[in-house]
Amino acid sequence: MTSHTPQIPSEVFELVDHLVALRADAAAAPLPFRDRGRTDADWIIGVKHVTDDASVHGSYWERHPRGDETLCLLEGRVVVTLEGEGVATRQIPLDAGQALVVPRGTWHRLHVDRPGRLIFITPSVGSEHRRVDASSDVSSNAAGASR
Repeated sequence: MTSHTPQIPSEVFELVDHLVALRADAAAAPLPFRDRGRTDADWIIGVKHVTDDASVHGSYWERHPRGDETLCLLEGRVVVTLEGEGVATRQIPLDAGQALVVPRGTWHRLHVDRPGRLIFITPSVGSEHRRVDASSDVSSNAAGASR
């Protein structure tokens, strides 16, 4: 077992424009949001203001082949739409204080029903995206979504 000398944090950073990069050796470091695709970290954690569908890439499906993604809603209400091969599309409403683990490789997208803040924990690289068909717009068919 290796010993570790505790260090005093050297900087405070704003969550609005930074992520936290988590490495395999359990080290954590602030990462400017603009550098999110250029890191050697395994995971990133971020806090995002969710104001409308554009703020959560609502017109794109996303998936993470390298690992699960955890979504923790602090404030507001979002609807997470999940799509899997051979499985019916599923819509899951998330209210403030609730969380959801999106399994590795599952296509998903979000719809903001009520603005708020979201924490996400996701693999730092390897995410895939594809455009949403107009016929599958979540904002028009969100089960249980209140406007």
